[in-house]
Amino acid sequence: MANAKLKLLKILEILSETDEDHPLTAAQIGDKLLLYGISAERKSICRDINILKDDAGYDIALSEDNKQGYYMVSRDFEDWELKILIDAVWGAKFLTYESAEQLAQKLSKLTSAGSQRMLKAVTPVKLRIKSRNATTKINIDSVLKATKANRKIAFQYTYTDTALKPQLRKDGMRYIVNPYALIWQDEHYYLIGNYDKYSDLSYYRLDRMKSLSICDEPRKQAKEVLGDNADLQIEEYVRASLYRYGGERLRLKLFVKSYMVDDLIDFFGDEIRFIPVEDGFHVAVDVMESDGLYFWLLQYGEHMTIVEPESVRAELVRRLDSIRKRYESEGEQHE
Repeated sequence: MANAKLKLLKILEILSETDEDHPLTAAQIGDKLLLYGISAERKSICRDINILKDDAGYDIALSEDNKQGYYMVSRDFEDWELKILIDAVWGAKFLTYESAEQLAQKLSKLTSAGSQRMLKAVTPVKLRIKSRNATTKINIDSVLKATKANRKIAFQYTYTDTALKPQLRKDGMRYIVNPYALIWQDEHYYLIGNYDKYSDLSYYRLDRMKSLSICDEPRKQAKEVLGDNADLQIEEYVRASLYRYGGERLRLKLFVKSYMVDDLIDFFGDEIRFIPVEDGFHVAVDVMESDGLYFWLLQYGEHMTIVEPESVRAELVRRLDSIRKRYESEGEQHE
């Protein structure tokens, strides 16, 4: 019975590499089984294939002329879907080169041998700027385990000093955090969670976490921090947090030039409304008042104007004036 089950699994594995253009006959499948030390007659192979089709529900077809053999018709992933996933793997800077190579190979094995060759041929460019350590993937795994076990996590948080050496923030203090969501933004993975001492959300970059451990204490449920519809609240928090900075939420009304429409949609999505006015549009977006907001406003300062609130206008002017004074002062020093 054990040998029969193993034979069935190996036949499925062999068929997984077939497609309409690359079928295999029962005799060819038998030859491949011999490589695994399994001897099988053609009729028994045909019976096993019928079991895979009729009892297990696999979409296996016989070639129209019945002579070219069997092939797998449909799979969990289309080739174009695998192409997107493989490109995402190679584009992820937080992965080591070895991890990216292994993961891309695993993904390619989810299609036929012919499609594997095609995917390899159309993916010649592999991002070489990769992480030198596996911190992020290890921390992702730990956060997933903590979430599954409904536990808090503890970690130290690092920064890089001027000598390009990692240092611990706050004298190595351990952060106790309730983990809620993991997101991939701007080449980095972030944890969105609740710092145990407060009643709001925070971002934490996974590659900056050190000595992450899973606590014995149950995590605080998201609805205890955010109220009802916690998932929606987290989604809105991400949308409103420019450059991953949290803060007090406010409604920002802007005047923008017509050519800024695409940029606004890139940041805030296609649900925002553009109200036509002379020479451009008025648009209102929900954001967090933080350094991230002012970084963004300074980036696009020549192409938009803050209409309201007045407090944001005044703060942006203050920052601009501070920049102007610094340049004037430095200019005098260097003359």
